[in-house]
Amino acid sequence: MSDIKFWRYSLPPIDSIEGWGIFLLDSTGMFAAVTDYGNYAFKWTHHGCKDFREFFIDIKHGSDNEYYIKKLFQGQEKEFDGENTIKSIKEHILYYRRDGSYSKEFAREEWDLIKEYEHNFISVIDFTRWHDETKIDEAHEFACYDYPSDIKAFGQKLLPRLADVLREELQKEAA
Repeated sequence: MSDIKFWRYSLPPIDSIEGWGIFLLDSTGMFAAVTDYGNYAFKWTHHGCKDFREFFIDIKHGSDNEYYIKKLFQGQEKEFDGENTIKSIKEHILYYRRDGSYSKEFAREEWDLIKEYEHNFISVIDFTRWHDETKIDEAHEFACYDYPSDIKAFGQKLLPRLADVLREELQKEAA
C-alpha cells in the first residue's frame, strides 16, 4: 500500500463565476472530483501511461472532452434533448419528402404536428405526446438525449484547467 502515490489539486473559481474543483488522483488510476459542477469518480485501470497524471495532460480547452465525460458519467441517465429531437424529426420529414417517400399532404401534416409541439418540446413527456399523434413509422427513434449541462461544463471548463496544472507540474518535475 505504501507504494501508491496520491495527488490532490484544488482549483479556485475564476472571477467568482467559473467553477471550482478539488481533485484526487492516485497512481493506481483512481480519479475523484468534488466540484460546483457535480461530483465524479472513476478508476482507469488501463490508462497506458507511466504516471497517471500524464493521462490528463492532453485535454484541450474548448473541447467537449467526451471520452472523460463518458467515463465519469457512467451509471447516470442523460437528459432529453428537445432541440435536437425536433431537428432530427424535421430533417427526416424533409429528406423523405424530397426523395418522394412522403406525399406533400403527409409531409405537411407531420410538419404542422411538430410545429404544434416545437415550443414546448422540453421533456420526454412532450415527445411522448407527439409520438402518440404522429404517423411516422419508428418515431421513437427520433428521441435525442445528451449529457446534462453540469457534466458538460465540468468537461469544458474544469478538466482543461486541471490538465494545465498537471502539465506544468510534470514539466517542473522533469526539469
